[in-house]
Amino acid sequence: MVERRTFLIEARPETDILLRVLGPFAVQGAQILVLEAVQGTARTSIRIETAGLGADGAGHLVERLRAMPAVSAVGLGWRAAAAA
Repeated sequence: MVERRTFLIEARPETDILLRVLGPFAVQGAQILVLEAVQGTARTSIRIETAGLGADGAGHLVERLRAMPAVSAVGLGWRAAAAA
C-alpha cells in the first residue's frame, strides 16, 4: 500500500502563486501525483496529491504553506492506495 497525502490550499489569485506553493514540495522531495488549480477573481484553490511524504514531512509542509502571506488556508488529508 502506498500512502497518499492530499493538500487543499486557498490563496490569493496572484500570477505566480502556483509556483510559490510548489516550491516547498520540491524541497521535501514529494512526488506529486495530482495537481489541480482553479483561479477565481477572489481566490485560487489548489489541490495537490502526493506520495513519498511521511506524517512529519507533511506536517512541515503544512506549516511552510501556512506561513506564506498569500495563502489563506491549508487542509491536509491522507489515504492508503494500492500500489500500481
